[in-house]
Amino acid sequence: MNGCKLSAVHFLLTYACCAECDHCFVWGSPRGGGPITVEQIDGFLDELARAAQVTGLCAEGGEPFLFQRELLHLVRRGTERGYRVGALTNAFWATSDDDALRVLKPLADAGLRSLGISTDQWHTRFVPAERAERALGLCAELGIESSKMVTEIAGVMFRGRAAARLTCCAPQMTPWHDLNRCEKESLAEPGRVHLDRYGGLHLCQGLLLADVRQGVAEAILRYDPTRHPIVRPLVEGGPARLARNAMALGFRPRPAYAGACHLCYEARRFLRRRWPELLGPDEMYGGSLAPRNGCG
Repeated sequence: MNGCKLSAVHFLLTYACCAECDHCFVWGSPRGGGPITVEQIDGFLDELARAAQVTGLCAEGGEPFLFQRELLHLVRRGTERGYRVGALTNAFWATSDDDALRVLKPLADAGLRSLGISTDQWHTRFVPAERAERALGLCAELGIESSKMVTEIAGVMFRGRAAARLTCCAPQMTPWHDLNRCEKESLAEPGRVHLDRYGGLHLCQGLLLADVRQGVAEAILRYDPTRHPIVRPLVEGGPARLARNAMALGFRPRPAYAGACHLCYEARRFLRRRWPELLGPDEMYGGSLAPRNGCG
């Protein structure tokens, strides 16, 4: 099967974030890079129109509200093209009613339809919980659908920084050979991808649909999971199959993992030297190409 039928594209507007939560699976931090530019946004939207029947866009990161000019441009241009546009945030900007209105009203006027607001035990170390509540209340006034996104330890995806810092807190550990199913993404027939500032199309954050040098439209049109060296084993037998393939190259799995995401992430991190064009960018792996067999 060539190509994929996408209904949603999530723009990873930036890898930067004002927080540095332990459970973050994309290594978001204040040291992350800058945003997708407005010129890139327009070009990416042109390519999506040629290659996919997308109906929805979402701005996320990192923290997309750090770059309000680019975020507003994506919302406006996406709405003009007929997409339903949403966004995710930790509501750091909702320091007062006036400040929150100053940020959110232009987005509502531009067509923002929904807003997911992350607040939990990890986020509140950096952003007070009352800011999320303020943002939720203002969304109701402005007619923006909103939801509070709360992650408990049982819901953590143990990849990225979460794999490095939180596996000791996992509710259970599972033998690696039993992790034979990808639980989070439909890799054989993806309905969504994440698009970053490098033009990378992520089937799952850090797992690229194709070599980004092909271009967005070309990558979508030519996607074939049976020919993708990382996707094929994941579809056939989940992270355990990917780990077995990696073992032939020197990977040594630990006896048990905090879940399928944990094993998949560690195997992919090991395999980056062989397939850097399909496993990246550096930001998704803590900024290092060095293969590792465990946390940290």
